[in-house]
Amino acid sequence: MIKVAKIINTRGLKGECKLYLYTDQARDRFSQGVVLYENGDRNQPIHPISYSEYKGFGYAKFKEIADIDQAKQHQGMDLYLSKEDLPESDEDEFYYSDLNGLHAIDQNGEDLGKVSDILETGATHPILRISKGSQSFMVPFADAFVEEVDLEAGQIVIHMMEGLR
Repeated sequence: MIKVAKIINTRGLKGECKLYLYTDQARDRFSQGVVLYENGDRNQPIHPISYSEYKGFGYAKFKEIADIDQAKQHQGMDLYLSKEDLPESDEDEFYYSDLNGLHAIDQNGEDLGKVSDILETGATHPILRISKGSQSFMVPFADAFVEEVDLEAGQIVIHMMEGLR
């Protein structure tokens, strides 16, 4: 399951929900016909019927939520999309959930730690946080730094340069 949003508030009296988004493809994730799951529970499906954005937040109306009182009951819920419902990525494209937790090594095979977070900074490339114990450092997810991503082996090879750590 992939977390795509959190219901953080309500808007209006007809049950529209204000969303904090964890996806950059929100219009696709909240289009009609998509099935989302509250808190990742397959027994709690929720179906978007309309979606809009305003000032960096998403606003969705769901089939299961008829009014503001019902919307308030869903406040604080995380919304997940089944990984099987995601389109296949190209060979050199990855979902953040695929990268998070990968074992990081350098070009010489030295253990660097694990990918513990992926940050969007507004720059061209996302930033990987590599953590080992209480230490961490950041690496741009760009060809100059990332030599190989092997999902089957569960590792990522980082080209270490002076000053990167």
